[in-house]
Amino acid sequence: MDRILVGSYASPHDAGIQILDIDRTGVVTPVAQLRGIANPSFLVQAGAMIYAVSETNAGSGLAGGVVAIRDSDGTLTAGTRRPSGGDWPCHVALSRDGQFVLVANYGTGNVGLLRIGTNGDIAGLNDLQQHSGSGPVAGRQAGTHAHSTSISPDGRFVVAADLGSDELVFSSIHPATNTLRRVHAVRTTPGHGPRHMAWHPNKPLLYVANELSCTVTIYRYADDTLQPLWEHATNRDPIGESIVSDIHFSPDGEFLCVATRGEHTIATYKLHPDGNMTRLHVDDAGGAWPRNFGFSPDGSALLVACQHDNHIAVHRRDPRSGALGPITQRIPMPGVSYVAYRQR
Repeated sequence: MDRILVGSYASPHDAGIQILDIDRTGVVTPVAQLRGIANPSFLVQAGAMIYAVSETNAGSGLAGGVVAIRDSDGTLTAGTRRPSGGDWPCHVALSRDGQFVLVANYGTGNVGLLRIGTNGDIAGLNDLQQHSGSGPVAGRQAGTHAHSTSISPDGRFVVAADLGSDELVFSSIHPATNTLRRVHAVRTTPGHGPRHMAWHPNKPLLYVANELSCTVTIYRYADDTLQPLWEHATNRDPIGESIVSDIHFSPDGEFLCVATRGEHTIATYKLHPDGNMTRLHVDDAGGAWPRNFGFSPDGSALLVACQHDNHIAVHRRDPRSGALGPITQRIPMPGVSYVAYRQR
């Protein structure tokens, strides 16, 4: 029996966060639902705690927020909603020491640093780092759009991907003041629009999913900065309106998968010993607008959050070849935007 965690675009009156059990025959059993949070579209897990964005904006009357949620044997309890420091928070991550939540505010192009209290709840907003700049893609890059953060393998830096300014912004968390200190920014190719990132399991390499160019750029991490090495396309057909969403390594670290919206596909790449990769195939995601996806712990299944079709597509997968098999089922889930196997 596997347990999965789901987030979605939902009103506070709806169950925006859910926990489900799914057995090997595909039978789905609801475990828990949580209402009261507007648009809990992205989550991060930390043992018994779950941290969720509340993706809203001040213009609608509710500025963006972050909520700590405790999972007690399948019972979900939400803590106090804390300000994220900006509009449309779309991604949360944890600092290496587990003392802070980092939140990327897409609408205002800044990154918030929130301190975690002794009980796992969020104490409040410690610092806010504002990005600056723009890019060449009309309608998408008129200003900054912080989209995600990730911690460098050595734990020294917070790296923020800014889709609007085509930058990967390096910062450190100052230990005395518990604030963010900007170090420098690495410029990506203009118009790429970096969105999400994944570090190689055992090499100093960063794989960046570029939303606007439908590419993955592989960077070497050395001397406290990034150097681009290789780049690969994610989309099956370069003609058409497509944008990249999510990126993850398989549990065994042998493959990389990237989701592309518009053509609604999952691209699978085989990793080489040097960290470069070869694209093996591009498969249908199983529904419209694959915003997020997650591997089962043994790599035998891939779950895809198909936001516009309001379901989770469950794919069978061959862990040895990386090939996606047939879709075994579609789990109804209105506005689904996040899916991951629950950490035990």
